[in-house]
Amino acid sequence: MKIYANAMYSDVTSKITDFHPAGMVTTDAVLLALYSIDNLALYPEYSAIHYRQGEVNLGCTYNFTPMLYTTAQAGLKVFGDIYTSSSNIHPYGDQTGTVWSGSLGMGYKF
Repeated sequence: MKIYANAMYSDVTSKITDFHPAGMVTTDAVLLALYSIDNLALYPEYSAIHYRQGEVNLGCTYNFTPMLYTTAQAGLKVFGDIYTSSSNIHPYGDQTGTVWSGSLGMGYKF
C-alpha cells in the first residue's frame, strides 16, 4: 500500500486602484442592458480582496495484483475572506467556506 499526503497554505491580497469606469464606453446594447457601471465611479478601489486558503489531502493506492489496483483520496479546503470592508465591491461576495472532497477508484494496467 502506498500512502501520500500534502498540505498547502496561501495568503492573497489584491485590488484594482485608480479605477475609472467612465473610460469604458460601449455601444453594445446587450452589455448595456446586462451590466451598469454607473455606481462604480463611487469607489476608488474595486475588488479589493484578502483571503487565506488552506488545503490538506490524504490518499492511498493498494495493489491487488501487479495489474489491478484501487485508490482512495480525501481532501479538505478552508477559505477565509479576510478583507470584508463594506466600502469596497466584492464581485462574488464573501468567499469564506469549507470544501470536503473524496474519491474512490479502481484501475487496471494494460
